[in-house]
Amino acid sequence: MGSWIAVLLALLIAAAHPLQPPASAPIPAGDEFQFPLATWSPTCLGFGSEWRYCNGVPLRTCPSGAVWLHTGTDEVATVGQPVAAAGDGVIAGYLVDPTFRGGVLIRHQLSTGVVITQYWHVWLRSGFVVGTQVKRGEVFANVADMGDRTHFHFAVFNGDMESHAWNGALPPSACSGFPAFPYWFVDPTGFIEAHLPPVRVARGARF
Repeated sequence: MGSWIAVLLALLIAAAHPLQPPASAPIPAGDEFQFPLATWSPTCLGFGSEWRYCNGVPLRTCPSGAVWLHTGTDEVATVGQPVAAAGDGVIAGYLVDPTFRGGVLIRHQLSTGVVITQYWHVWLRSGFVVGTQVKRGEVFANVADMGDRTHFHFAVFNGDMESHAWNGALPPSACSGFPAFPYWFVDPTGFIEAHLPPVRVARGARF
């Protein structure tokens, strides 16, 4: 009889004090990221999409006819829209292409290693050059004018600086001397969402 009473008491205690799921580990301050645009509305090209213009014309194909796959995400943007650094880092590269306008790479030293964020179709603001340190949320560029194709491209390269960190697309299998998709690229939206700073509630706030 005593054993049944003990079991009943244990069940009552468990019901009154249910187990709480373990809290997720806090993100180290230097590992926090944010979206580089104030708005985040995807266009026709996302991570892993076939690299085509929105009208369906391929930008690059392999000899086999396979269309290269997009390494980042294209977001709706307006000419001159401010572009902010996704995280604390150093501008590690800047180049200008006649078709795609300006491209910027920012190198971030995380607790887990180095990550490169890639920003295409932008112009650097005055005072920002290769070697400039930037803070998360600091506006360093503006969206470039590409006419009716104006948009913003963002990618995350999960590795240190190398030539392929510039790639806007990679073949689905090795061709033309390039590595296959995704190589070291990761889903940029998923990466940012996993590294957003925690929501801090002001002391004394009431709901």
